[in-house]
Amino acid sequence: MPGPLTTQYGGNTACVQVRIGERDFIIDAGSGLYHLGQALLKNNSGPIRGAFLISHIHWDHIQGFPFFGPAFADQNRFALYGQAKLGRTFADLFRGQMQPPYFPVLLEAMGAQLDFHDLSGGEVLDFDDGITVRTVLTNHPDGCLAYRIEQGGRSCCYLSDTEHCASVDPVLKAFIAGADLVIYDACYTDEEYKGEGLQPSRKGWGHSTWQEGVKLMQAAGAKTLVLFHHAVERTDADMQRIEEMAKAAYPDCLAAREGMTIRL
Repeated sequence: MPGPLTTQYGGNTACVQVRIGERDFIIDAGSGLYHLGQALLKNNSGPIRGAFLISHIHWDHIQGFPFFGPAFADQNRFALYGQAKLGRTFADLFRGQMQPPYFPVLLEAMGAQLDFHDLSGGEVLDFDDGITVRTVLTNHPDGCLAYRIEQGGRSCCYLSDTEHCASVDPVLKAFIAGADLVIYDACYTDEEYKGEGLQPSRKGWGHSTWQEGVKLMQAAGAKTLVLFHHAVERTDADMQRIEEMAKAAYPDCLAAREGMTIRL
């Protein structure tokens, strides 16, 4: 939720840029994508190329795409990867939010070349410059993909929108094993997830906790944990307290902030 109480840790929905050399990977297309698009237009004088890795098409993960400036210029080109489901291609599902009565501009009105690719989970995608992107399914209503980007012995994992199990998920443990950076769905605390006190239980809502993120990191021998997908009601003060508690349990940990840059 954007506003004066979320200026530090951010009020935008999910959007992460991974840049390897001159190649851009954009993970999810939430409202933060607008600002990324403006930065790309400002910093590029020639054609813009990139690949979108979409975890799932819940609105908070795609709602920025209709406002992504570079997609309206015909010299630009983007590949978009995401899940096909319900007997429909990823392209058909993705363009749904840009059809009447939801939006006045159709996806086809964007000038850039948009190449859609269907994923189902478990794929290994090979790109130039020795870049590999691995995928796996996570536990989330309607399905969701996690991504692991690797190049030159370094790795970044994106596990947004995943609900933990009673014990560490062996599939996710293997997926992030030894990773340099893991961006993890830490929407709730353990107490919130269980519904302690007068608050409702969040079980079955498709999200995890920072405590479970720490357990997964320790089991997998991964390195830096980034807490992500902050609950909508969080203020900067709330996030600071959560980050302090998480760092006390796992020192190599930080909470995602608006505009944060991490170099691997």
